[in-house]
Amino acid sequence: MSRAEPPLLDVHRVSPVRGQLEPYDARTPAGTRYIQTTDTPDELKILLPPNTATMYEQLLKLEAYELTKKPVSWERIMEIRHLKDRMIRKCQKLAKTSMPMARTASRGESFVFQTFVAPADFRVKEMEKWFRDQQKRGTSLPPGRAPGHEQSGKYVVKQIAGPSNGIRQVPSSSSRNQMQRSITNPEGSNKPKQTLFHKPLPVIQPSRLVQSERRAIPHPGISEAVMSPLPLPVLLPFQREYYGLDGGEEPTPAQSPPTAQPSAQFAAQLTTSPSAEPPANLAEASRPDTAPNNMDPPPPTQRPVLGRRPSCIKRNSMSEFKTVSWADNNELLDSQFSKYASAAREAQASGKFDEVRVLYLEQIAGLENLHLQVKEGLEHLRSETDHLQRIDETIRAQRGILDATFQEFEQKQALFQSKVQEALSEANEALTRQGLKRDLEPIHESK
Repeated sequence: MSRAEPPLLDVHRVSPVRGQLEPYDARTPAGTRYIQTTDTPDELKILLPPNTATMYEQLLKLEAYELTKKPVSWERIMEIRHLKDRMIRKCQKLAKTSMPMARTASRGESFVFQTFVAPADFRVKEMEKWFRDQQKRGTSLPPGRAPGHEQSGKYVVKQIAGPSNGIRQVPSSSSRNQMQRSITNPEGSNKPKQTLFHKPLPVIQPSRLVQSERRAIPHPGISEAVMSPLPLPVLLPFQREYYGLDGGEEPTPAQSPPTAQPSAQFAAQLTTSPSAEPPANLAEASRPDTAPNNMDPPPPTQRPVLGRRPSCIKRNSMSEFKTVSWADNNELLDSQFSKYASAAREAQASGKFDEVRVLYLEQIAGLENLHLQVKEGLEHLRSETDHLQRIDETIRAQRGILDATFQEFEQKQALFQSKVQEALSEANEALTRQGLKRDLEPIHESK
């Protein structure tokens, strides 16, 4: 008969009470949340300010997300739980140095349920620093991933069939939301999609070609992934294929849209021009907008002299699009974060003024009612004291009268007894002189 194995530990479960946030209570200010610091519910709980409560809630969500991943990253979970312990220890330290907002004793007075309110500037700097590091780590490019793969995962490709048959990369709404979302909210991930729009145009004028090329401004977010343009005398591959200069040599991408055939007038213009040099308007169209404007235009009768530009000019011309958020200075980030936090606190304080005023007025009215009750109690006690003092004086006077009467009664009783004894002795003497002897019975007062 085999022995029953002991049940395994539930290691993928979060602590049910300790370190958890309670749901929002309508009786507390907006955005504040209670945190439980012990394994017993409501034994010691702290009301956290809105900013700290929101950040700590994201930490709890991140812990639950990490526990559901396969495989589980225990190193990351240990970091998160270390931050939870830091928060709990700081809350317990706050409870030792401040007065509780509510205090309820148990039946046996062995332990007490306490509730504290953290100040508005209560924060855990180590947790804030950890979130900043995670954001920097999440926005940086992971090693071993090609730039093209990263680009295809972030942007949606739009193809518009026209004179240049160009492909423009436009960031989708889901990718913009994903870029703006912090690394602390990992549950909303959308898979990248490729959307192809086909719009064939039968007749295209060269002027419209120039305007469309000038409107295509590179997006700031994809400046690092965009390749530098080819030298100016060489047409781009899709332009060479469109004009019949290099048909079938370049591999076409999968699912390419059908290109529109050029008109007869435009094809005749192409056959008259040399195949090695593009038209003047096409050369102008293929130039980026960031090229220097101080160059003299060539004469109309001569072919434009197109030289190779050094790579440094390209990098300098595109430098204005290469500013990314994670390349900023840490001090600047800290100052911006502190400005945001102070502005949020001021906005929150300005919004809570009416609520705080009503709360203070209620407390003042309660204290005034308590003061009136205490005064009434004192007046009642004072009147009762005067009444009892009068009763005491009356009892004392009555006792004095009774004491004096009793003393007088005692004196009269002693005098009466002495007179009776004298009368009896005189009677006995008289009887003895007469020769008569008679013993009188003694007088018993009890009878």
